[in-house]
Amino acid sequence: MAYLTTPFKRRWVIHTIIVIIMALIMIGLGFWQLSRHNLRQAYIAAVEAEVTDAPFILTGAPTDDQYAERIFHQVQVEGEFDFERQVAIKNKFYDETMGYHLVTPFLIKGGQRAVLVDRGWVPPESVHTPADARQFDEPDTTMIRGRIIATEESASPPETPQFWWYRVDVANIGRQLPYDILPFYVALTPPEQPQTAPPYRNPPKFKLDPGAHLGNAVEWFVFAFLLLPFYAWLVVRTDSIESEEKSGA
Repeated sequence: MAYLTTPFKRRWVIHTIIVIIMALIMIGLGFWQLSRHNLRQAYIAAVEAEVTDAPFILTGAPTDDQYAERIFHQVQVEGEFDFERQVAIKNKFYDETMGYHLVTPFLIKGGQRAVLVDRGWVPPESVHTPADARQFDEPDTTMIRGRIIATEESASPPETPQFWWYRVDVANIGRQLPYDILPFYVALTPPEQPQTAPPYRNPPKFKLDPGAHLGNAVEWFVFAFLLLPFYAWLVVRTDSIESEEKSGA
């Protein structure tokens, strides 16, 4: 019974309240980590469903806009590239080498709209001007397949048309185009065979690692449930020793 009553003696009660609050915080952190684990599992399941599902066929119709939330889903579309209005995205890596990604509008066949397409990585020494980027034109490509990628908002988008960008900011890049574009962009799927010439298809990687949230939750729960009995033992032991010292005196 000493373990139950001693921590609530007058001299210990403030310390006891602090320890209980600490334990409750640890338990709360444990449930928070469990919540993050569940969210991560739901995200993984959603990505796996998008990756394995049949590709959407883009037509340029208003109904295509609904796909903006279907990140990593495959799409297929017919049309032609508008190389004159492509842009370059800085600070992109391929095999640990920094370079640029060429993002080119793709005019959708039979419609009045386009979709921005990340055609892949090019080495930095090969592109210094928009004219340099034209060496990587793919005029014979009339059918593309890739994955939907969400737009990347710029902190301070330029007010005038630009060739160099740091993010694929679909809305702001779209403002410098003479036609309407879809609210997402498409990263081309790498071919099955090794790539031998730029632009190297280099879509963003999707991570399916569940992370350490579950392990972190277990740790917080263990800390909380060890803290209380250890504190109680420490208080009872200290109180007992002091009582024996007073009796001996």
